[in-house]
Amino acid sequence: MDTDETTRIPAKVTALATARDLGAPVGQRADGDPARAALIALLVSVVSFAVAFALFYLGLIPLAVPALVVAVGALGWATLFPFRGGQSVYAYEHGLVHVRNGRARAALWLEMERMELHVIRDGRLTTGTTSAYLLRPSGQPPMRVRPRLREQPDGTRHDPFGTLLTRLVADAGRPVVQTLIGRR
Repeated sequence: MDTDETTRIPAKVTALATARDLGAPVGQRADGDPARAALIALLVSVVSFAVAFALFYLGLIPLAVPALVVAVGALGWATLFPFRGGQSVYAYEHGLVHVRNGRARAALWLEMERMELHVIRDGRLTTGTTSAYLLRPSGQPPMRVRPRLREQPDGTRHDPFGTLLTRLVADAGRPVVQTLIGRR
């Protein structure tokens, strides 16, 4: 199984995959826990505020201002992370199970209207960095998968799980389209 995570597949995901006859698992992607990320951002914020106030007290204002900016930014992230929600995606031979905020839903590859690769251009006209994989199953809201790019030996960055999803959708005869969404 090509997978990004070594965690077990939850029972509710396995039950849904069995009920929809999705076949054997071939890969999975689980984004980090948003509550944990919020706590880390809150900790960074508290430490940065303490450092900023200490530097202000010592009269080192040029050093205190960046620490204060980091503190405010980390506090903002700590506030936003819980609303972002946790997400996991489990790819199977015949479809996938998408879990967001504890709610699981499944779709067969043949049910996909299309898969969109959202790409941010890197200064070149037709190439760039994938910012999201958007799967659009018929009769359901889109399923968004965040890429997790890994550095390759040749210097390029690549997302093995995204490549797997793209191949499975294309093998099912469903369209895979690249959508340029902005410029970096």
